[in-house]
Amino acid sequence: MLRRQRSYSLVFLVFFALAACSGGGDDLRIYEQQKIMMGTVMKIKAVPDGMSEEEVRNGFEAAFREMNDLESELSEWQPASPVSAVNRHAGGKAVEVPPSVITVTEKALDIASKSEGTFDVTFKPIGRLWDVKNRTVPPPADSVSAALDLVDYRHIRLDTLHNTLKLDRDGMEIGFGGIAKGYAAWRAGEVLRKNGIENFIINAGGDLYVSGKKGDRYWTSGIKNPDTDISVPVTTFNVIAPCGIATSGAYENYFMHDGRRYHHIIDLRTGYPAEGLKSVTVFSSDPAKADAYATAFFVLGTEKALTITRQDPSIACILIDRNDRVTRSENLADFIEEYAP
Repeated sequence: MLRRQRSYSLVFLVFFALAACSGGGDDLRIYEQQKIMMGTVMKIKAVPDGMSEEEVRNGFEAAFREMNDLESELSEWQPASPVSAVNRHAGGKAVEVPPSVITVTEKALDIASKSEGTFDVTFKPIGRLWDVKNRTVPPPADSVSAALDLVDYRHIRLDTLHNTLKLDRDGMEIGFGGIAKGYAAWRAGEVLRKNGIENFIINAGGDLYVSGKKGDRYWTSGIKNPDTDISVPVTTFNVIAPCGIATSGAYENYFMHDGRRYHHIIDLRTGYPAEGLKSVTVFSSDPAKADAYATAFFVLGTEKALTITRQDPSIACILIDRNDRVTRSENLADFIEEYAP
């Protein structure tokens, strides 16, 4: 598992309204705003009902403040963050952490235990070793083995009574890059709702949190086969229930060596890039789960991913394997309504 890069400061801000025609023929005012935070572009698009532009702007700003606050608490790239303090004291003392770190750690530990450790927030040592954006050859086997020795979620000590977090072994590090965006999107969505905005899409660097409708129509999206030049998507769909949508694939971050692709999603059971699936899209009523399970399912493969969706109805998925076979979980229709592209 390797999902996230360093955090950036805000470099631009866009806010504008677009007039469009809804299915019923009424004009819609679609508001969009975006900021760079959590190492990516965070975008909010909304169709508010009966609200002034000032009210919408205030709601957006409150949502972005929420995500900014979460970044300061959850980012391992910010030296002053609680997570950075936990990493600095690995093998030593427990560190007091805020509720957001407690919540995300609880979610991460639950997902790790249910996914055979294929999602593990202690991945940082092996993630750093496999820095595929700067590597041209695979790391030596002994380096892989040494890094894997420091990756094990079972050595995380979370004390919810005293609100502390500790890593058992010196050299261990946690990073929430594979779950924090989804959690931040959910929290931002709750802020939007408190401000009267129910119809929105939050795009957290490609991971989506979708709620409500665009006028009288559902929000729509689609999935493309990443390794073909065919413009027609594998599927297009209406999002019929509020949910997070996250996709993982091996087609963007990788390097080639001796004719083999070494990508950024590491199977933490072996220390090497995962094999088997080509693309994974996960839908969940909890966007943090969608974010994390997209990585886990990519590593676990089709059968184990489907088993998890049967055990947890809050998760559904669409999987594309190396032979371009498309598999859907049985509960997919709880989240989306597919239609011909």
